Amino acid sequence: MNLKKTATLVCISALSVLATVRVTTTTTDLKCLVEKIGGDKVEVTSLVRPLQDAHYLDATPGMVMRISRSDLFVENGFELEMGWVPEVLRETRNRDVRRGGKGHVNASRGIQAIQVPDSPSRDQGDVHPSGNPHYTLEPVVTQQAARNIADGLIRVDEANAAFYLANLDAYIEESNALVEKWQEKFSELEGTGVIKFHSHFDYMLKKLGLRIVDAIEPLPGLAPSAGHVARLISRYDENSVGVVIMEPWHDERVARQVAEGIGVELLVLDPAVGASEDTPCILALFEHNAHRVYRALGGE
Repeated sequence: MNLKKTATLVCISALSVLATVRVTTTTTDLKCLVEKIGGDKVEVTSLVRPLQDAHYLDATPGMVMRISRSDLFVENGFELEMGWVPEVLRETRNRDVRRGGKGHVNASRGIQAIQVPDSPSRDQGDVHPSGNPHYTLEPVVTQQAARNIADGLIRVDEANAAFYLANLDAYIEESNALVEKWQEKFSELEGTGVIKFHSHFDYMLKKLGLRIVDAIEPLPGLAPSAGHVARLISRYDENSVGVVIMEPWHDERVARQVAEGIGVELLVLDPAVGASEDTPCILALFEHNAHRVYRALGGE
């Protein structure tokens, strides 16, 4: 064989072994999942920062450029990013990462959403027609998202399919064990009432056996009036509610007024991977938030 040709083939082979799959995700939760499944085979960037509300972003040229250079694009789905992702995908020249392309993953595919409205309308506030999009706060539900990500990685990098599937199995085993541990701890608190601000933590609360009795938002996306706050305080006490929880981008002053009026603790929970040094990845996010709620409810 020609030595020059042989050297060229060796170089090409080396490049294919060393190459990483370039992945862009919408959120840091999905970034973590891709890293869990992809390991050292992937290079991942998130478009949304941990303390940004993914509902309310604007499409930017930087987003378009990032996605255009990616082998795989992963979005949350359930209309979480409907205000900006469609525009970004329209502008990209990379057809593979558009919806329907081999490099596109809707991580919500196959997930049974909660809070799916029968007939969504503006009278119900900012509801999502497909249901609550915040499933990544609950690791067992998120196993299906991990499967979708593994499928996407295999589509663009079939040579490493066994590696991705092994990592998927490991994530499923690890997440099952973690959630079972916390379900056992919360069994003594099953049915305890919680007031939320928005619906960000509902999957987690449901998995832990807690009962959402009311919301500081009278409707999703609608700021509470003074009258609504007063009604919450008059309706509940520390015997019917154990804790008030909220996301960091909502009005803490109002939430604190409700919590103090009822006589319970207010928790500002981490909304996403990377929101604090305690939540570097998706399982740590669940454990950190679960532990804080458990302590607030009197658990040791």
